[in-house]
Amino acid sequence: MNYESPSSKAARSVRALLAEKRESIESLAEATGIAHSTLKRRLLTISPFTIDELSVIAEHFGVRVHELLTPPSERLAAV
Repeated sequence: MNYESPSSKAARSVRALLAEKRESIESLAEATGIAHSTLKRRLLTISPFTIDELSVIAEHFGVRVHELLTPPSERLAAV
């Protein structure tokens, strides 16, 4: 099993939620107050998410922070 960092898992989860909700990075940036350029870096895993960023993103999508750290494919496998 290959190691995947928590930030990479969060990036995958946020990208999946954006696709599922048909929401753009621009609209997520506006809704959360996180700069568009910052979100792009996080989603490309150039730099890691902060706890505060994950908290506001989770609130926006109506999920818990820990759910962002478990990518959709892993959540389905656990069911």
